[in-house]
Amino acid sequence: MRHCRIHATLKWLSIAIVIAAVGCAAGSRPRLAGRTATEKESLVKPGQFGDNAPSDRRRVFFDFWNESVVRQDLAVSTVFMGDSITELWELQAYFVPTDGAILNRGVSGDIASHMARRFEADVLQLKPRSVVILAGTNDVARMLTANKDDAEIIADVTASVTAMMEVASTAGIRAFVCSILPTNDDYKQHDGKKRILPQINANLRAACAEKGCIYVDYVSAMTDANGDLPKTLARDGLHPHYGGYEIMARVLQAALAADGLRP
Repeated sequence: MRHCRIHATLKWLSIAIVIAAVGCAAGSRPRLAGRTATEKESLVKPGQFGDNAPSDRRRVFFDFWNESVVRQDLAVSTVFMGDSITELWELQAYFVPTDGAILNRGVSGDIASHMARRFEADVLQLKPRSVVILAGTNDVARMLTANKDDAEIIADVTASVTAMMEVASTAGIRAFVCSILPTNDDYKQHDGKKRILPQINANLRAACAEKGCIYVDYVSAMTDANGDLPKTLARDGLHPHYGGYEIMARVLQAALAADGLRP
């Protein structure tokens, strides 16, 4: 009799587990975007950028991931486009998806002009509702090393980011353009960036106002009395750690909410 009761209990437990598993699977199905069969077959893969570009080394990963998004018709709410500051941001620790997936398309060491060239593949074909663009710090570092004058650096970065803004707007994607983060004296090119970044950020703010994009002002929330990135928010004078990302998430959430959106 005891054996029968145990058998019956195990039977009902097995049924309950199956029902629970089915329920979880049904509840966790990703939202679909409604792509056509033709769109699913038309995968965009940008060519090589040359010069041992970081984007080239990362392409193999993004092409695999983008193909999965497109062919599985995954709905995407937000794509984060950027460099290492974006790539190192563990987005799922700070944001909860609402009406689609949140995708990270940051590449360590990438520059804004390369981002503009891969924008079709890593943003447009994914059909996000919005894109968060954080670009320019590596461009400034490279051009300072190459002894480019300030005016050329400022114009080059502004043009590349503005190009991404225009393409996103044309595609009906809401663009959130982020101020380039300040640095501090733990970073070797701090003096040059401290001189140049405020001018680029002013240009980006003006471009957002002109083109109907949203400017995300990280700088105001991440600058100390000397105009530097607080050392309590980064370990190398350049890349924010969890505390910096916490502030960035809060500022971005506020910008999204002011526009009636969530991630």
